[in-house]
Amino acid sequence: MILIDNTYFIGELSLPNIPVSPSGTASSGVELALQTVGENNIDIFIDKYVIDYLTRLFGRELTIIFLKEISESSPDEIWTNLRDQLLIVTVPYKASPLANYVYYWLIRDARTKTTQAGEADPTFDNAINANNNYKMVKAWNDMVDMTFDIDKWFCNHIEDYKEYAGCYTGRNVCSITRNINTFGL
Repeated sequence: MILIDNTYFIGELSLPNIPVSPSGTASSGVELALQTVGENNIDIFIDKYVIDYLTRLFGRELTIIFLKEISESSPDEIWTNLRDQLLIVTVPYKASPLANYVYYWLIRDARTKTTQAGEADPTFDNAINANNNYKMVKAWNDMVDMTFDIDKWFCNHIEDYKEYAGCYTGRNVCSITRNINTFGL
């Protein structure tokens, strides 16, 4: 997983069948099977949407360099500073616009299930599907607020990254700094 893990998905961003602590780990049976499916799905979404978010924020070239440099055993300070803007850790709480972005797309994908006959609305015994628009809008708009802060910091420190930034191919900050609402306006 890139930069974040399942421990960022707590509170308002909580997801079913995803352990966020060792005590929440299933040991056997159906619970373990559901947890394994949930973990695999979140890993796929993290890998895809973290790169998508970073590319929109920094551009393709800088994203590639940043991910390479931050994976080194002792990355340069400019890369750890950038990482620290993306990851807010105040024990035991963790926050990141990356988690909000991944959450939004994961929940959006979960609204329907793909079958061989096409898309289907999931139904549950003894439960009614509730509208999750408000949670999705809140997660997105919180991500927008954090993104504004990161972009402001990035612009104030652009001299540190100028030689790496290239032409900002793929940079599209506008696409992740627009609030949304439940009306689609």
